[in-house]
Amino acid sequence: MKKGTKTMKTVKILTITCAVILISMISFVGIYQKDKNKMENKVKDYSYSMALNGARTIKLKINTETKEVIKDSNGNTIESATDEEIEKNGYKKETVPNNGEEVLTADNYKKSKEIIEKRLKEMEVEEYITSVNESTGEITIRIPEQNIKTDIIIGNLNTVGKFEIIDSDTKEVLLDNSNIKSSEVLYDTTTSGTSVYLQIEFTKEGKDKLKEISQTYIAVNNTTNSSSENSSDTAKTEKKITMKIDDEEIMSTSFEEPITSGKIQLSVGSVTTDTTTLQNYIEQAQSVATTLDTGKLPIKYDLEKNQYILPNIKTQDLINVEIVVAVLAIIWIIILISKYKINGLLAGISYVGLVAVYMLIVRYTNVTISIEAIAGIIIVLILNYIFTKMLLNKINDLRKEKEENIIKKATIETYKKFYLRIIPICIMSIAFCFIKWIPISSFGMITFWGIVLIAIYNAIITRYILKVNVER
Repeated sequence: MKKGTKTMKTVKILTITCAVILISMISFVGIYQKDKNKMENKVKDYSYSMALNGARTIKLKINTETKEVIKDSNGNTIESATDEEIEKNGYKKETVPNNGEEVLTADNYKKSKEIIEKRLKEMEVEEYITSVNESTGEITIRIPEQNIKTDIIIGNLNTVGKFEIIDSDTKEVLLDNSNIKSSEVLYDTTTSGTSVYLQIEFTKEGKDKLKEISQTYIAVNNTTNSSSENSSDTAKTEKKITMKIDDEEIMSTSFEEPITSGKIQLSVGSVTTDTTTLQNYIEQAQSVATTLDTGKLPIKYDLEKNQYILPNIKTQDLINVEIVVAVLAIIWIIILISKYKINGLLAGISYVGLVAVYMLIVRYTNVTISIEAIAGIIIVLILNYIFTKMLLNKINDLRKEKEENIIKKATIETYKKFYLRIIPICIMSIAFCFIKWIPISSFGMITFWGIVLIAIYNAIITRYILKVNVER
């Protein structure tokens, strides 16, 4: 019976060891699947700071192009008119700049910069630097290099985001950006595929206007009445609205029924089952949602500069740091094995597992890895080594004293002693999390998650594997 129990406990240890190896392979190597003739890692990549991954410097300059407008004798702008109407009413065609003198003000330059910053936050860009020249209106932005995503972000920065619903005939503006409350991307999956929609929700005032518009601009069905004696065709003129984004017509339609919800949905693309096509539709819808949510730029800008800046730290320098940390970790584990024998070996295996889980947490919590964050990772690894050594020392002491419930007592005493000593570090890491400067906040987040993981992981894995061995 004792032999069977011992065998079962050995199996438990081997099972935990295999689980640690599996997690380590996923964390350090990844999970690769074939996608369009290339192997792609399905494990989320790390998010690096500009100092480690390089940056894009973008410069936006004021658009100097001109446009042709029609004005009446009083100087009022006419939305549209035929050549006959122009001649009949004495209208004049004038060439004016896209950005009139009235909008080229320091306040509008600042407002444009603020809107761009809102868009960066909306697109989850954690680290960015923006500046505006209040004399020329030029805006300079620096963001981390994120491969394809960077180009999508840049494409949204100088989009004006002008939204209008107008009367198709009179060109009267019925709803605009001031009436938008929020917008979001929705999906609808059926047996034929997935459809992507952009849903726009209006403010209370916009909701009332939309209801009124949908009752006025309602679809009319042409009907034909006939009899044996005569027939007459009756048709009512159908009023339509036109929806525009940045003066580009999105749709022209009438409403089937009044809209009382204050929300409208726009279909983006068509139904698809292709993941790449679907992702493109989602990105298109999300780009429009971002610009509508963050407001309309008061000035039209052109992209003048889009330049990649090399990182301050070379890739080889990072590899060297990783090698040094790995060598130190191996030395620490060898020290544990030489001093604590089997318990040291098991604690070393658990230590490797903690590192693997820690790096997965860093990936999926979107913590930006900066130079300061790397220092935080090293601190966490040192803290976990100290914790492990304290726990093994306490187990040895209790075994010499021939105490019962060795692991339970050793764990409780080690946790009390360890966390009382690192209270200042805990407070510092939590405080740093709320600082908006990336180097400090990334250090705080990295350290915070590490300290939490030390508490949870060791209570579950390290304690259990040592308990199984001691009882064995």
